[in-house]
Amino acid sequence: MKTVFTPLGQFEEFLQGDMGKKSIFGLSYYIKEMEKEFERVRKAIPFELTEEAKQKYIDFDHINIDFKKFISESGLLVSFDWENWLEGNEVLEGVRPMSKLNQVKVFKMLTLIFKKDLDDHGYFDHHLKNGNILLMFKNLPEYSEQQS
Repeated sequence: MKTVFTPLGQFEEFLQGDMGKKSIFGLSYYIKEMEKEFERVRKAIPFELTEEAKQKYIDFDHINIDFKKFISESGLLVSFDWENWLEGNEVLEGVRPMSKLNQVKVFKMLTLIFKKDLDDHGYFDHHLKNGNILLMFKNLPEYSEQQS
């Protein structure tokens, strides 16, 4: 599996092209699966879970490998200086709100999570299970259009 990174300077053009639109559309399956899993746990456990408990009950084993493969090959990962992106790190640490992300920042955040997972195995899974990845995708205009 070869990971494809789209250069930051070409990323908006990529997203507006056919390949970008197809890649974003391909996320819809994973978004639905994430929503179904969060809803399953919400129905099964009628009270608010702590972060630690969520990690135990939420189960994305059925999509995890395919989802990572899809992301790797989609072109939705951005080539940029992710190690020095202060804003992205602050969003993941909860210092800044996730709701203020535009389309490019959503995929920069996804790239940041993906890259950090290489050094800290389980980092991607943590953000998948705590709902951060789903929240990021809900910032996409395509998601908003689907909900209307």
